[in-house]
Amino acid sequence: MIRIGIVGLGWWGKQIVTCLATSPRFKVVAGCDIDTAMAAPFAAAHKFELTDRYETLLKHADLDAVAVVTPHALHEEMAIAALKAGKQVFCEKPLGLTTESAERVLAACAKAGGVLGIGHERRYEPAMEEMRRLFESGALGRLLHMDANVSHSNFRKMDPSNWRRDPRHAPAGAWTALGIHLGDLFVSLAGKPTRVAARTASQIFPAPAEDFVSAEIDFTNGARGRITCLSTPPFYGRFTLVGDQGWVEVQEGGNVDKGIPSSFVHCRTDGSRETRSYHDVNTVRLNFEAWADAIEGRAPYRFSTEQLLGNIRILDAVTRSAAEDGKPVML
Repeated sequence: MIRIGIVGLGWWGKQIVTCLATSPRFKVVAGCDIDTAMAAPFAAAHKFELTDRYETLLKHADLDAVAVVTPHALHEEMAIAALKAGKQVFCEKPLGLTTESAERVLAACAKAGGVLGIGHERRYEPAMEEMRRLFESGALGRLLHMDANVSHSNFRKMDPSNWRRDPRHAPAGAWTALGIHLGDLFVSLAGKPTRVAARTASQIFPAPAEDFVSAEIDFTNGARGRITCLSTPPFYGRFTLVGDQGWVEVQEGGNVDKGIPSSFVHCRTDGSRETRSYHDVNTVRLNFEAWADAIEGRAPYRFSTEQLLGNIRILDAVTRSAAEDGKPVML
């Protein structure tokens, strides 16, 4: 069993603790948050120690690993500190806000001999797993295009001072919250990105907070993709993969914590369609347990270094392109 500490006990940090509660592979032994008054009732309910000092967490005698679930600009510093302290690290997305930041974390992990976990649990959704299976079987033919949109109004309900609406932690609108997951799926299917052109806007939120982002992405294999995320409408989630022999579309009914089934449509070469429904599963636990398998040498982790870097290169390029009103960035 891996004894893990969680740094950052806001909404998603608590979600991770809850998702790991049923896992025989992990035990949450400690937590850290600057707002201990907020976190204390949750820590007591889940029976783990709580501190407001990260240094104290890292010195915990019974700690094997740390999950970094803090505001995004802190990920690099906190991940590297944990690696230097001899802990395995699971980093929430994004791994970094720039390519250079992600490279530093990966270099520190390699130096420490660790296995870096990453918070891209969407790869483990049953509908996405089936999409990947069909694609890798050749049933869809050559990959031509991917189009994805995940949008919701949770950001609209937040206080404007929330860090998730702060461009220092969340540049390019909802990309670091939503688009980053889609970017991960894109690079896992299409490989290395080569060109990005993106635009952002403040359609509802007062500037400088951005509530719209859309990017077109090209890949070395000739495939192209488009990702769009909005921060103000009711939940909308769709991922479409188009090959020259067929296509698949996945639609989600709600955010990851809502437990709503996903619909799945597969269109074959002859135009016939098959529609299915997939119930939600504990994708957070599946991702953490796959990471545990890699730590313990049971199986490789499915996120390669090149994929991790490719996704952050896209984020970096989205930010730079949007700052110049859509000027393409070559990677």
